[in-house]
Amino acid sequence: MVTPIGGFLRRLAIAWLLWDVFPVSQGGEHALIRSAFAKKIAGPVRLAGPKKENKWRYLSKFGYDIGTGSFDFRFQLAAPKSIPEAAVIQLEVYLDEHWAEAELEPVLCDRRKHAKQVRNISIGPGSNWTDWSSGTLSQSVRPHIWYFVLSDCRHTLANFTHRLKFEFHAKQADGSEFSIEMKGMLLANVLFLASFVVMMHWFIKRTLAFAKSAGYVHPVIWTLACGMITQLVAQACEVLSEILFMLAQVIQTSLLILIALGYTLLQSKIGELDLMIPMCFMIGVIHIMLVGFGKIKDDASYKYHENEGVIGWILLVMRLGLYGWFLWAVQSSAREGGMKIANFLQQFRIAGSLYFLAFPGIFLVTQLFAPYLQHFVMTIGQMIMQTGFNLWLSSLFLTRGQYFKALGSS
Repeated sequence: MVTPIGGFLRRLAIAWLLWDVFPVSQGGEHALIRSAFAKKIAGPVRLAGPKKENKWRYLSKFGYDIGTGSFDFRFQLAAPKSIPEAAVIQLEVYLDEHWAEAELEPVLCDRRKHAKQVRNISIGPGSNWTDWSSGTLSQSVRPHIWYFVLSDCRHTLANFTHRLKFEFHAKQADGSEFSIEMKGMLLANVLFLASFVVMMHWFIKRTLAFAKSAGYVHPVIWTLACGMITQLVAQACEVLSEILFMLAQVIQTSLLILIALGYTLLQSKIGELDLMIPMCFMIGVIHIMLVGFGKIKDDASYKYHENEGVIGWILLVMRLGLYGWFLWAVQSSAREGGMKIANFLQQFRIAGSLYFLAFPGIFLVTQLFAPYLQHFVMTIGQMIMQTGFNLWLSSLFLTRGQYFKALGSS
């Protein structure tokens, strides 16, 4: 129904790289980008009938920048295909400052008093699309998110559930079809992708040098490479982007815990730690399921970034649980190892703690920002976190530092 936010953002970076490949349209707009990333939503909605919640149904939202933006809606009967006579339903528009109050109203049809606009939509008796219902929304002080709702509080439809289709287009004052949450994300994603490519070049160069010196590439380097390649592939994949990005984090988190448990430090082979493999697999499956459930509610009224709502809190608790496991593993390995291993694990614990606590910190800090800023803060925070972690792990495994001194004492 909705273009996935995570895939949307990561496709922006790829589209930027293709900018010079495709021609610019006559109107001066780049045809590829304008068609691929327009704010155009189409989907079904159930209205009327005995269920109270079907009297007032949320459709979508859009963040407008300062100025006067526009929106267009149209509807079509899907089931039944026809009704005895035309019915008049209402399109209601709510400002973000009043949305919370509206949702607190126990009687759904009483929420209309908080709406900034109410528009009558005549639908039926046939299954033809209605005329476009167009409107404008203005903001002069700061950007705002506007919410769109369809209601049948006047009971003009018969008392059974009707399934409608709708189409929604939105534009900023300057003609842009990007919601305000996406402002600045094109440049951010291009810079992130460019820096990632540079880092991958350095990583490959250092890995080849390491292989030439040692005669082989250690499994921990292969594991790190898998995680980084998964992240790179995630930049280009729309639908799987969030799943791959989460999977990359699971791989790297598992690597941290494995080293904390003593892999390479107290034992050269995985040995008894082979139990970690199915456990990491289960953790990965759970994370992927959470991302999948989150995608179902991608355009929900309360969702301003990928990890919003219950899914985000579950991920936070899981990350804290993994952090507790990491701390216990570091402490256990430090007791068994020598002085050099203990010194390394002390530094390893600090760096690992920063990584494990980064997501909870970013998630909680994001809640302090206005809704239209939360997506930017969350996305940039995770980009910085992941880039810093990749650089740290690459430096740890591919330079002759404390890690190799600890290996030499084992």
